[in-house]
Amino acid sequence: MFEDLKWKSAARRSAIVIAIYLGLLYLLSVAFPGSSFNLDTQGQIVSLLVNAVIFFFIFTFVYALVERSRNRRVAEARKQNKSGKQATGEGDQEDGASSLKGRPNPNTSRKKTRRRR
Repeated sequence: MFEDLKWKSAARRSAIVIAIYLGLLYLLSVAFPGSSFNLDTQGQIVSLLVNAVIFFFIFTFVYALVERSRNRRVAEARKQNKSGKQATGEGDQEDGASSLKGRPNPNTSRKKTRRRR
C-alpha cells in the first residue's frame, strides 16, 4: 500500500498548505483582534501549532496517495495511447481510407448549418 509514494514532494506541498494556513490565521488575528481568531495567550499559540503539525502529517499522507494515483493514471493513459497508436498506425497503412481522420467532413455544407435555427 505504501510503495511508490513520493514523500518529499508530498511533504513540500503539505508544508506550503500549512504555511498558508498559519499565515491566514495570523493575519485574521491581527486584522480582527476581538474575534475567535485571537492568538493572545501562549496556550492558543501552542494549540494552533499542534494542530498545524497534525494537519501537516495528514496532508502529507493524502498528497502522497493522490500523487501516486495520478502517476498511475498517467502511466496507464500513456500505455493505452502507445498501444492505440501502434494499432491505428498499422491500420492506416493497410486501409488508407482514414486519411481524413480528425478533420471536418468535406462533403458537408457550412451554409446549410448556418441557416438552421
